[in-house]
Amino acid sequence: MTARTTLAPPRTRPDHRRRDAAAALVCLVLALGTLLVLPLIERAGGDPVSSPAPGTGPWWGVATTLLVQAVVLAASRPAPRLAPITVAALPVPLALLAPGGAVGTTTLAVLVAAYLTGVRVRREQLPPVAASMAVLTAVVTGVNLVGSGGTSTGQAVLAGLGQAVIVIGAPMLVALIVVSRRQARAAQERELAALRREQDARIATAIAAERTAVARDLHDIAAHHMSGIAMLASALERQVDRSPEAAKESARDIRAQSTAVLGDLRRLVGLLRVEDAAPLADRSLASLADLVEQRRGAGTAGTLVVLPPEADPGAGVGTLAQLVGYRMVQESLANAAVHAPGARCEVRVDATASDRVRITVVNEAPLRVGASSGHGGFGLLGMRERAELVDARLDHGPTEDGGWHVTLELPRERADRSAPPTEERSGRP
Repeated sequence: MTARTTLAPPRTRPDHRRRDAAAALVCLVLALGTLLVLPLIERAGGDPVSSPAPGTGPWWGVATTLLVQAVVLAASRPAPRLAPITVAALPVPLALLAPGGAVGTTTLAVLVAAYLTGVRVRREQLPPVAASMAVLTAVVTGVNLVGSGGTSTGQAVLAGLGQAVIVIGAPMLVALIVVSRRQARAAQERELAALRREQDARIATAIAAERTAVARDLHDIAAHHMSGIAMLASALERQVDRSPEAAKESARDIRAQSTAVLGDLRRLVGLLRVEDAAPLADRSLASLADLVEQRRGAGTAGTLVVLPPEADPGAGVGTLAQLVGYRMVQESLANAAVHAPGARCEVRVDATASDRVRITVVNEAPLRVGASSGHGGFGLLGMRERAELVDARLDHGPTEDGGWHVTLELPRERADRSAPPTEERSGRP
């Protein structure tokens, strides 16, 4: 057995009810005040007094009509289409039974109802309501003029139409302008809110990217330096008894490697603390020689080959792309030290092409029995992610002699005119 859900009608907020009641009260006070002073104004102008005197039956009829109009206005929000038609229809019996100048005091409530209708009723539902109010207003005006005497039927009809345009058309036009401005302002607010959400999403994406970059750098630092420290510590253990001097040299190398990793960590933390980026001169292709020398000092047999000789391998390559190339060589040498300890490594930088620079790191098969030359884990994943950032091409895999190679092709931002154009060599990098 399913329970039936009953949807309650939308409730009107208390501030809206108070606002409607205040508008109805002001309208009633102004209309009653006009009704009281209207005979005095007619006497002062020398015109015949057509307005009923206070306390008479017709006067109470007009006052009652004004009071009912105010009550309908105060409660018009739940019925935005029926209430204004009722307000416009209430003066019809008054114009038939007690025509005169006092009937005009009911026009104020009709004018306010017309404005509220234009504000509250949707545009597709507004024409029938506006037409009904206009017809009723024209009828009240025409019947009141004919009943008061001295006005022909044609003149009364023209006067009724003019009254309908002024009392109904003018306030509704103002209401439509107000609604259009409100809608434009609401659209602007929605657009600003969407822009703020988009900006927040971009900030969140940037934060996530920065976290990923920090994780990559931490991985690179740990893999590069810690693998060297592990190798030196292993050699130190064998040298303590056999060669104390060599053990001391290994201890000094371990200290140098520890100092280097601390320096890199401080630099990374500095990047997180300051807004300006740290200089990248020590992480460019020109500093690959120092990187290879560091690995050689850590016990890895490595060589660097630059083609053409004495050329600037980073010419025409963007700063970020050079950083990607540097990190690739750093990670590849670290992987070689872990997976192929004792194997010889070669770093080859081919800058002969005019549109790209090819960097290849090749290590031979591991010398230690049981060691695996296959590289895996997050290192290669980080290389590929960094390569995609600069539209570079990354390739890696085993070599024919059981080693491993990693090749990165970095695009040049402009053609390097200093590099002679040569045909790309095919075959194993």
